[in-house]
Amino acid sequence: MERIKYIFCFIFLSIVCISCHEGCDDSTYFNGKIRIIEDNSKAVKKVSLKNVILNGANFGYIAVYDSLMFFLNSKLPDRSYNIFNINTGEEIGTFCNKGGGPEEAAAFGPIFQFFKKGNDLKTLLFAPHEGKLFIWNITQSITQGSTIIDKVIPYTWRNENGGACYNEMYLQNNNILLARVDPFPINDADATLLFYQKRTLDTNKALKNYAIYKQTIKNREAPIIPEDFFASADAFKPDGTKIVQVMGHLPQLNILDFETGQVVGYRMEGGDDFSVFQGKKNIKNYYVEVQADDNYIYALYWGRDRWGMYEIPCVNTIHVFDWYGRLVQKLETDYDIDKMFLDTVRNRLYVTRPKSDDVYYLDLDEVFDSFFIIDNEKK
Repeated sequence: MERIKYIFCFIFLSIVCISCHEGCDDSTYFNGKIRIIEDNSKAVKKVSLKNVILNGANFGYIAVYDSLMFFLNSKLPDRSYNIFNINTGEEIGTFCNKGGGPEEAAAFGPIFQFFKKGNDLKTLLFAPHEGKLFIWNITQSITQGSTIIDKVIPYTWRNENGGACYNEMYLQNNNILLARVDPFPINDADATLLFYQKRTLDTNKALKNYAIYKQTIKNREAPIIPEDFFASADAFKPDGTKIVQVMGHLPQLNILDFETGQVVGYRMEGGDDFSVFQGKKNIKNYYVEVQADDNYIYALYWGRDRWGMYEIPCVNTIHVFDWYGRLVQKLETDYDIDKMFLDTVRNRLYVTRPKSDDVYYLDLDEVFDSFFIIDNEKK
């Protein structure tokens, strides 16, 4: 009888320890609740990308607003951006001068957001080497045929702790800036954590920090360094109230609410948790890119073993979530994808492919009209 009691107690304690280990890993590292996502998206929907015909030297990171397509083009000799008219395919011009002048920069950052002031379309460009923010007046630049900068704001690229670079800046309103602060290594085994920050635009003052994680993972025997394990892609909700972060090495997306400060993680059912870093399991690649509008989140998904430095995987699955973390649809494109940009004016998801200058797009109105028709017929 005593032997049976001992075995029962041993099994019970083992179960408790396992449960605690799994829960502790999440609660130790993650700064919010984690909810499990059910895969209720039905079958994968196959979709066809449409080619964008451009007559000119297009190259680099893309951004799109209605009929305008922007390229952060490193191949341009004395400018950083060239702009094309999507309707005609013709190049409109090259803009944003390279150099050391007051309205120039050695390297401008990519476009993350467009906004309008009156009738003028504008964007915010960050020049980290010069420690400056530029408000680029796109409408007036196209009209006058030269780069028109409305304002240059001194903005050091180092945060208050002397560490990482500000990245992916988003203008929430006239003077409130939301920024991602990237991690930087402290030593060979440790690094700071990525976080988000609310700042003033004109005076460059930090107002509030938003932490996704509580602490880094220290494991010298791990097959991946902490900075890489916590690596992610993110996208702001266009109304500026939230940001979604898709994790590179967990099947999880995190949604941060800037108004409440609350962060919630949404993890695929049966997926790895933070304990994968501590064990000897193979750490996979999951989410690669993400874009978002006010209704949906479009996350480029791999979900397989990590690829090597010189490998080019065929990543062509897009998970579509709503802002409540529900997986509403899976899309499979007929071409592989490496970068995406969502134009909310025409409701098109523009993509580029690895080792190709071609640009394609997915008409989201067509995709969802078709999806809802099929779904209603099943009902």
